Amino acid sequence: MCSTCLKAVSALALPMFLLAAGCASSSSRLSVPIAGGQAVELERQGSRFKQAENDLVSITDASLQAVSLDGNHYVRWSFVISPKHAAMLNAVRIEDVSDPTPLLLVNDVAPELEEGKWAEKAGLMDLSSGNTRWLFKPGETVRIFRFTISEPEGQNYVLYQGVQYSPASKEAIRALVR
Repeated sequence: MCSTCLKAVSALALPMFLLAAGCASSSSRLSVPIAGGQAVELERQGSRFKQAENDLVSITDASLQAVSLDGNHYVRWSFVISPKHAAMLNAVRIEDVSDPTPLLLVNDVAPELEEGKWAEKAGLMDLSSGNTRWLFKPGETVRIFRFTISEPEGQNYVLYQGVQYSPASKEAIRALVR
C-alpha cells in the first residue's frame, strides 16, 4: 500500500516540478515607472531582468557592491557594457531613474574598452544617503538604470536595465557594510 502511495505522489510531483521549472525559465514583461512620470517595459527572465541590448551593445552587469574603506562602509554601482562589434564608444552616461528625480551615476566622455568591454564603477554612497534608502525598505525593490550611449558618428541610443533586489539580498548587502 505504501508503494502505491509513493507512486501516486511521484506521479503528481514530477509534473508539478516540471511546471515549476518551466515557470522559472519563462519570461514576462513588466511596466515600471521611472523619473519624469514615464514608464519603461522590462522583460523578466526567471527571477531576473533580461540584459538590455540592441544590435550594437549589451548591458552585461549592473550590480551593487559593498565597499569598506578606512573603516567606513559604503555601497557603489558597478556597470559593464559589451559591444557586439568592434564599435567605439564616444560617451557613456548612466542614470538611476528609479526615483522621481534621475541620479547621475556615470558620465564617461572618453570611454575605453578593456578586453573588449567597457566597465565603470559609480561613486561611493554612504548608507545614510537618501540614494540608499531603498536598501532599508521591506519587500522587493526594482532599480532602473538609463544608459545613454554615444558613438563617434554622432548616433545616440538609450537602453534601460532593471535590477531586482529581494529582502534577503538587501539584508545581505547591509550585513556586508556593518
